[in-house]
Amino acid sequence: MSMPAGSDPEQTRRDIQQTRADLGDTVAALAAKTDVKNRFRAKASTAASELRQRVTQASRSAKSTATQMTRTMSQKSSQRAKSVKRTAQDTTTAVRESAIAGTQTTGKAGSTLVTSARAASTRIGSSIRAKPAPVLVATGAAASLAVMAYRRRRLRCLR
Repeated sequence: MSMPAGSDPEQTRRDIQQTRADLGDTVAALAAKTDVKNRFRAKASTAASELRQRVTQASRSAKSTATQMTRTMSQKSSQRAKSVKRTAQDTTTAVRESAIAGTQTTGKAGSTLVTSARAASTRIGSSIRAKPAPVLVATGAAASLAVMAYRRRRLRCLR
C-alpha cells in the first residue's frame, strides 16, 4: 500500500479513530431522540414533581389563611361575647334592683321579678337576632378549633 507523499500513517489512524468516535456520538444522540418512551417518562417525572411542589405550596397557603381567619373570627366572637356578657350582667343587675325595689314598695316581688326577667330575655334575644353574625362566627370558630384539636391529637396518636 502506498502512501501519498508527506502523510503520516499515525496521523491518519488518529483521524480515523476520531471520526469513528464522532460517528458513535452522533448515532447515540439519534438513538436518544428516537427513544420516545424514555423521553415521555422524563417529561412525566418533571411534571409530577412540579405538581407536587404546587400542591405543597397551595396547602401551606391554605393552612396559613385558615389559621389567620380562625384567629380573626375568634377575636371578633370574643369581643361580641364580652358585649353580650356585659349586657346580660347589666340586665341581671337591673332585674335584681327592680326585684328589691318591687319587694320594698309593693311586696309583689315574684311578679315584678318575672316581668323583669322576661324583659331581659327579650332584650338579649333581640340583641342576638339583630346581629347574628357574631354568634355564628363564635360557633364557627369554636368548631374550627375543635376540629384542629382533634386532628392534632389524632396525628400524635398515629406517630
